[in-house]
Amino acid sequence: MRLLFTTIPGASHMLPLVPLAHAALAAGHEVLVAASGSALRVAVGAGLPAIAIDDGEAGQTYEKLAHMVAERSTGARITDAEHIDYIASVFGRMGEIMLDRLVDAARTWGAEAVVYPPPHVAGLVAARAVGVPAVLHGIGTPRPTFRPALVHLLKAVDRAGVVAPGEADVEVDLSPASLPRFTQDAPVRPAGVPTVRMRYTPYNGGAELTRGLLTRGARPRVVVTLGSIPGIYGDGDVLREVVQGTADLGVELVLATGDASLAALPTPLPPHVTAVGWVPLRQLLATGDLVIHHGGMGTMYTAFDAGVPQVVLTLPDDSLPNARTACERGAGAMLPMSGTTADDLAPVVADVLRDPSYRAASREVAVEMRAMPSPATALGRLLAVIGPDRP
Repeated sequence: MRLLFTTIPGASHMLPLVPLAHAALAAGHEVLVAASGSALRVAVGAGLPAIAIDDGEAGQTYEKLAHMVAERSTGARITDAEHIDYIASVFGRMGEIMLDRLVDAARTWGAEAVVYPPPHVAGLVAARAVGVPAVLHGIGTPRPTFRPALVHLLKAVDRAGVVAPGEADVEVDLSPASLPRFTQDAPVRPAGVPTVRMRYTPYNGGAELTRGLLTRGARPRVVVTLGSIPGIYGDGDVLREVVQGTADLGVELVLATGDASLAALPTPLPPHVTAVGWVPLRQLLATGDLVIHHGGMGTMYTAFDAGVPQVVLTLPDDSLPNARTACERGAGAMLPMSGTTADDLAPVVADVLRDPSYRAASREVAVEMRAMPSPATALGRLLAVIGPDRP
């Protein structure tokens, strides 16, 4: 079967799709990824055949959204409702930019299903335009297709000849049953959409690791990441507070900062700090005792998979409900990213490290996730719903 995977131009929205795509290839099916920006680079880096469906404009639009979120975290005034409307307009604009070439790719290649994550409404529209099943692939907390974005690409929907796209024909759900399901906008999930459960399998790309990252040292290891978008890091002001706030806790601090340029960090770094570039997070957490992060869905689920407690520095987006998910499950704590100082952070980090209940809850989720169907098993169940012999 020919499965076309597509997503918005962000690496974090492509990474969760890779395990199912790999499972499909391993089972002898054909896979093509239609994407742009960093999502396209992730797909190619994962060894997946891929095609660009815009000339970079969608990626630039996505980067502007990331900068807007970062600016809001530092004091830009905008209500939650205005924030949702803005996100909808951005996702709609990205869909408008990519839809024509996405539909063309699906038709030209002969796609037999389109797999897309919730924010990428163009994936649903493309499936309807071509007349093949639409597969909604979750990236963490389950949610339906982000329908508010459809309002912003109605002209492109008309060009595609789609009247009422409805909802996906099947959903791939990665969420363990014990996790609370908080979302920023409380969407209504339509009834009657079949669900295929699948274990969240962390895929963070590849990198060369040093021996020191594979072994535990004498001190607790705290890993810090603010995700894959450099704009979230700013000049490193937030990380500077983390560095200072952990100085007297007797920990080893690993800053996983990718390619971000961080002028605010002290030079040289204090003895308890090690900075690394892009390193697969799951491998870092295998020897970690705590992760401090920005509340990204992929980071949160990777921490759950590793059974590692979390301290979430929240941004005014899905970061906040993600943090609530970890906290309500007893697996972590949260602080606002904006305004949090070293003095604020130190006691919270110390508490999460010393209280065994946080690690116990995290490990419970990890055990639960391991009991969920593998991507290979989920693929078989998915094809039973959408394949040529489907009811």
